[in-house]
Amino acid sequence: MKFAILGGGVAGSVLNNVLTTDGHHLTIFDQSHFQMRSGFGFLLLPNGVESLKQLGVWGKVEPYALPIPRVNYYDQSGDLCNQLEFQSVYSISRADFIHALDIPSTPVIAENIFWDDEYQSFVSNGEIFKANQFDGVLGSDGAHSQTRLMLNPNADATPARTYEVMGIVKNQFLHQHLDEQLHKYAISNEGLALGLLPLKNGDVIWYLQVDGHRHGHPARNKTALLQFVHEKVAHCTNPLVQCLLNSEMETIYVWQGRILHETSTLAKDNVFLFGDAAHLFLPFTSQGTNSAIEDVAYFIGELRKGKTPQEFSESYSTNRYHGVQDYIQSGIDMMNAFCNENFAKNAGQMPISLPS
Repeated sequence: MKFAILGGGVAGSVLNNVLTTDGHHLTIFDQSHFQMRSGFGFLLLPNGVESLKQLGVWGKVEPYALPIPRVNYYDQSGDLCNQLEFQSVYSISRADFIHALDIPSTPVIAENIFWDDEYQSFVSNGEIFKANQFDGVLGSDGAHSQTRLMLNPNADATPARTYEVMGIVKNQFLHQHLDEQLHKYAISNEGLALGLLPLKNGDVIWYLQVDGHRHGHPARNKTALLQFVHEKVAHCTNPLVQCLLNSEMETIYVWQGRILHETSTLAKDNVFLFGDAAHLFLPFTSQGTNSAIEDVAYFIGELRKGKTPQEFSESYSTNRYHGVQDYIQSGIDMMNAFCNENFAKNAGQMPISLPS
């Protein structure tokens, strides 16, 4: 079959690898093909790992993944207040994940796409492509997806109360003393927490979760963001937090949480949505990447049964829409608890949404 992949992020890279391996013909449309446009890394949770195994690509990804057996919670004094054990949870850098699955021979049109007014064709690099010239048009074009609007004209994503300021550092001492575990610190009793996540490549991802109503919104430039982080976190005396603050923070950006509305159609005819194009999760859940992989696993599973995309588009839409609603709601519940309740009181709550 012949497929167009719109967007070359995590979902796009998995689709590219599996569909090519299965003998299909692909063209990728993505202005910044498989680059680290945003996001430094993520947690692979049990549902994501299981889906990668079903797809037959876990063996390619696992060498780059670091098992994370535990999350440690620290109170406002910097003292350990709780620990929770993990099973089948891994950290991985976004670049390593995409590199592990990249197939350089796939044709790439390195331009963004724009759908026409009637949503029958899309334009890329001045060339018009009819949707029906492909067996499947696979929209993995991210949080601001144009393909989502094609299927859901009233779709809207409203900013959530919380956001994350995040970055990545190279600090051997910090990485070593994190001891291959996720660490989360209460910086304030309400609405401010810091996470530190080691990666297998020696980097450390840090993220400051912020209640924008309580703590405001800094200007989105490196100087202002670094000043904001230091102002908010410097009083924490935990040595690993201080080690982070004394590290060189080369790259920093803001991930604004968003809540998606009026998006219940995830596939129609031969057009499908995957990942952030299909559903948005608040970062508390860590389910964005994992649910994107589940999207791909469902699609490939039906395709391997000998069905055409048109034959299972309705079941895909229904299954994947309802399959993520608990995760989406858990993210909203976590946000409300984070903003309105004492951190130490809720330290026993998972910082992520795991499959039940």
